[in-house]
Amino acid sequence: MHRPARGFITPLTVIGVGVLIMLGLAGLQTSGSVFGQGILSAFTPLVGIMILASAGQALVIGTGGIDLSVPSAITVVGIIMLKYPGGEANMLVPAIVVSLIAVFLIGLANGVLVEVFGLNSLVVTLAVGMLAIGFGRLYRGQILNVSSVPQPLVDFSGNNVAGISYILIASIAFAAIGTGVLWLTVPGRRLVASSASVAAGVLVGLKAHTYRVFAYVMAALLYGVAGILLSGLLRTPDLTIGTPYLLAPIVAVVLGGAVLSGGRVSFVATLLGSVFVSLLTLNLQVAGFTGGATALVQGLVLALGLTMVFLLRDKKILRSVFGKREAGGDTALLQGSVH
Repeated sequence: MHRPARGFITPLTVIGVGVLIMLGLAGLQTSGSVFGQGILSAFTPLVGIMILASAGQALVIGTGGIDLSVPSAITVVGIIMLKYPGGEANMLVPAIVVSLIAVFLIGLANGVLVEVFGLNSLVVTLAVGMLAIGFGRLYRGQILNVSSVPQPLVDFSGNNVAGISYILIASIAFAAIGTGVLWLTVPGRRLVASSASVAAGVLVGLKAHTYRVFAYVMAALLYGVAGILLSGLLRTPDLTIGTPYLLAPIVAVVLGGAVLSGGRVSFVATLLGSVFVSLLTLNLQVAGFTGGATALVQGLVLALGLTMVFLLRDKKILRSVFGKREAGGDTALLQGSVH
């Protein structure tokens, strides 16, 4: 059966144009110096970290949930990376392992409470995040002002090629590889199918709830990696390290074309959304706006992004409501996507 060609105006093309506009504004505000090696070396690692945090949020939004534990997970990792190794290089690997175990437990708690017990994702992730940050504060105790994360992590986080951070390069590679895993491998397609519809996933024999819990765990591990790299970038992470990552990753995912009710998400589109949000924040900072103004603008962009996604998908929604489908069509399509 012939499928009609998709229109040129899609969430992906719109956010692509938005990124170009933000780049142009940044160039105008800085008289082109934003493209210099100095600014790039400071800005591009933050973009890479935003991509990782947003990719994790995308996995959760794909299940129809929203993860509000992102700031807490990143902050807890910052606490561990500063406190546990005591600045000793030979303790870096153990500190990374402990950090990933901590975020794994956060993600597992989120996933089990939401998917197994059926609790609301907003309430669960907020509560789990608060518990995690509480334990983190108790563990942190008094930190000396001279404390710093191990130097090898600082060196890696600051490395770049012609101003382009290794962190950004690695994040782009992850988005490309992650897209391939989701769409070209059986486990990846099963994860996508289970996230999109629990009922349909169960009907075709998938352990849908297990895959959905796995989405929360993978999301938390991505937050953990983002927190580790951000700790190296900041050298002495404090208790506010995760604050910027509450709303921004949600905005990035929505601008990439995702809907908050769940369904398919794209790491590539999320990457572009992350770049847009990062450039928007940069432009606001260059213009002299404070953190409060940045949060306000991000909220407005989120509302506009949700409206844009709805309008761009309006024809599909109308067809799904009024169009004629054969009985069992969705289940048959799902079966073909996961086997």
